[in-house]
Amino acid sequence: MHIRALLRRYRERPLGQSLTEFALLLPVFLVVLSAAIDLGRLAYARVTIANVAREASFQAALTPTSYQAGLPCTSGNEDANLVICRAILESTGSVVTVTPADIALSCDPSCNDAMGNTVTVTATGRFNLLTPVMGLFFGGQTITFSSTATNQISAFPPLPNETPDPTAAPTAAPSASGSASPTTSPSPSPTAPGCDIVSAGFSHTVSPSSNQSPVTVTVTDTTVYNSSCSTVWAWDWGDGVVTFGQVQAPHVYRNQTGPSGNVKKFYLTLTVTSGTFTDTSGSVEISVIK
Repeated sequence: MHIRALLRRYRERPLGQSLTEFALLLPVFLVVLSAAIDLGRLAYARVTIANVAREASFQAALTPTSYQAGLPCTSGNEDANLVICRAILESTGSVVTVTPADIALSCDPSCNDAMGNTVTVTATGRFNLLTPVMGLFFGGQTITFSSTATNQISAFPPLPNETPDPTAAPTAAPSASGSASPTTSPSPSPTAPGCDIVSAGFSHTVSPSSNQSPVTVTVTDTTVYNSSCSTVWAWDWGDGVVTFGQVQAPHVYRNQTGPSGNVKKFYLTLTVTSGTFTDTSGSVEISVIK
């Protein structure tokens, strides 16, 4: 009985009242929806600017002097401006605007290829809000983000100087009988380099050159280490696979994410432990196109 009364009351409800309620609620719903979208874009912008700084610092660790402050990345200066080129490439297509002037690089204590030197990259980007109401909470429609990443400059340690074994020279010692008998003085034995001398490194080739999935990567170890020490090689392929050993079989990367043409990036690193000392190489970016 109550259900019939409710249905009868709903049928007798004026259409104009429903339209008025809809018109009052629609702006509120749109504002809430736009704010939710802006908050999602805001989180994505924070991740993007952190990735820009990280990618630029990776490149700076390999080529710390390939940086021209404030200059754009063009085909004419690409080799001399690799740090900014990599930062701009990472931000392309995102919701954050990054210009060459937004990339700052500094070295401690210098940008020379020497053990212990570090390079720091600071990336700044601007993000525009869609919802004017959100601007009231953030002090304007444009929000500026900044992120910093530091890496050790890639360098080989100096090789130990091996002291050649001097040839023993005979000396004459006088005897009571008046005859001289030659005697030899002991020669120092060379000191072998310690197990703390190790610098991880490798070279790689990619096939096919178009980076179309599946992509096969072949690596060759170039680590500097003492072969008389116990040494372990750990290869992190960046796709959840870690293998061990100096010699590795070709590794296959696949991209099955997103639409055709989508680019997925993997980062390959090598960690070498010799004795009690461990060194990790700079990461190599492998791009795979679906």
